[in-house]
Amino acid sequence: MSMSLQAVWLLLAALAQSVTPAQPAQLANSHLAVGFDPSTGGIVRVEAVAANHAFIRQAAEKPLLWQLDLREGSGQKVSADNVSVDNSQAPAPVILAEAQAVTLRWTGLDVADEKGALDVVVVCELGSSDDTARLRLTVKTHSPRFGLWNVQFPVVSNLSDPESAAVAMGRGTWGVLYDKPRERLRGEYPSNSLPMQFVLLQEEDHGLYLAAEDPQALFKIFEIEVGKDLRVITRASDMGVPGRDWRSPYAFAIGEYDGGWMQGCKRYRAWAQANAAWLSKGLLAQRGDVPESIKNVCAWLLGGGTAGEAVPAVKQFAEAVKAPVGVHWYNWHAIPFDVQYPNYFPAKEGFAEGVAELTKMGVVVMPYINARLWDTGNENFVEAKPFATKDEDGDVTIEEYGSGAKLAVMCPTQKFWQDKVAEIIQRLGEECGVNAVYMDQIASAPPRVCFDSTHGHSAGSGEWWVGGYRDMLTPIKAWCTSGGRSVGLTTENDAEPYMDNVDAHLIWTPRSENDIPMMTGVYSGYTLYFASNRAFFDDVSYCLCQARDFTWGTQLGWDGADILKPEHSAKLEMIGRLARLRANALDYFVYGELLEVLDPTNEVPVLVGKWNTPKGDAEVKVPAVHGALWRGRDGSRAVVLANADTEARPFAFELDGAPHTVEVPARNGVVQVLK
Repeated sequence: MSMSLQAVWLLLAALAQSVTPAQPAQLANSHLAVGFDPSTGGIVRVEAVAANHAFIRQAAEKPLLWQLDLREGSGQKVSADNVSVDNSQAPAPVILAEAQAVTLRWTGLDVADEKGALDVVVVCELGSSDDTARLRLTVKTHSPRFGLWNVQFPVVSNLSDPESAAVAMGRGTWGVLYDKPRERLRGEYPSNSLPMQFVLLQEEDHGLYLAAEDPQALFKIFEIEVGKDLRVITRASDMGVPGRDWRSPYAFAIGEYDGGWMQGCKRYRAWAQANAAWLSKGLLAQRGDVPESIKNVCAWLLGGGTAGEAVPAVKQFAEAVKAPVGVHWYNWHAIPFDVQYPNYFPAKEGFAEGVAELTKMGVVVMPYINARLWDTGNENFVEAKPFATKDEDGDVTIEEYGSGAKLAVMCPTQKFWQDKVAEIIQRLGEECGVNAVYMDQIASAPPRVCFDSTHGHSAGSGEWWVGGYRDMLTPIKAWCTSGGRSVGLTTENDAEPYMDNVDAHLIWTPRSENDIPMMTGVYSGYTLYFASNRAFFDDVSYCLCQARDFTWGTQLGWDGADILKPEHSAKLEMIGRLARLRANALDYFVYGELLEVLDPTNEVPVLVGKWNTPKGDAEVKVPAVHGALWRGRDGSRAVVLANADTEARPFAFELDGAPHTVEVPARNGVVQVLK
């Protein structure tokens, strides 16, 4: 069912005298049932029908479905406090229930002391054979005083049971499976805290897919507290501006599936393949704008300083690894780190010569730049200030890091800033000869608000944040692979909507024993991930991290030059062995797809290590051997195994109903192509 906004209003106006049904309005087929409370309109039933499995055990007394946060004022001058309206406090909606859609309408809702300021419509659609319902919200505003600030939709109350549920949520490395979580889980999209716009609710083999299927990649916050609620908070476009209506620019999907979290990831992968602009260029195997050099990297060294400091370490690392390597070169510039951005030039003496020496050897040389920030202490900030982001009071948005410099967040929509980033990258390519550039923070940091009315974008928020970076990166990307050039582009962390213009993502952030490879579950074959650090404490800890990350598909390493010291030889030897295995299996790791994580059917020892986790340095208990199933670009499948233990270990598993056992050498791996 698809209706224009005007048609929805006309149809529902004709039904204004309808009697609100005494029973919940239901949408149901052989896969899924969704029910709405007649008195509030909130969701009271989400059930996998064939499995007879209810994801809402007991409906809330007044279940929420939506909450609108508004502010009083006009233009840039708005009040600092929200005034909220939600369906649980509103009069009962008029409900139109059809075979494949339920429409709920609230009219003449008050905002504070202003009468009849809002009309709200929610439409939920479920096709006769679909396993996914899709919801949209429309808000019509009549207020000359209040403007929408945040739209909280959907809100699903009393979702699941904390005694039985797990939540899978993307994070800045792989993703995390939270088993029976008691805390409220939160992520800001798109950023390192929520790189993909979905979460999965798992109750054994019953899964619930909860996704904002938004090809524009608007800023949104996902919050879920098992047993209480799920809510998705989207900033309004033209935040706080009276008279602006809202119609959901995307459908929110609630779907059921059988199986584990990987099945939920594949559901999102299918949506992205069909709808997402960031996959419009196709698979890596089909693309000519991603340099072979960066696709071939198997291990990274974190380097920096002068050429005299960096080049010998990289050469020693490459000789030890004996597979294609890259160096992430920090402090190549004369200015200090995190100070005087973006005045990177001149480079330190000998930098270009060092780059030439390494690239001649086949090394990917990737210097650091920041693609978001401008130091307000620079004399030239007076030129940049008009193009920085501004808050609702008109003040420049400032961030501070370890250097103490006050760094302005630049608005990505502004040509001044787009041209500056392009100029830096082109100078690095033309004057210094680099074959990759790292653009810090683009995918890591969440979108900021900007209320500068001279910028030409909607006030506060909108599709323009991701769109601005797309306008910035598209011509840069074209330059990088034109005219005989082959320059790779990377960024920090792994937010999805930038990947058509970014070749690889630095997943450097803390690891957890509860991590799961959601990123490669969704995007293997489309983009690259690199780094497997955060476990340098001892050989066991380090090898545990390498074994797991290798099977999940990352380009390994990103440790500093300390790995070259004799006392760390076991670490370097293992990363070299796994890198060489990767180099011979790029058809799977680069061009293929991660199909599933393999669970052993035999007893695999659990080793105790220490990792830098999201809660600080902590003990972890991780299986010695990890396994995964990958599909190559030719359609063949390969079992990938890695063993962190000091002795060989068997790994038994079942595949296609048949048992298999593979002996995995000590601190080594196996890539076994299935016949």
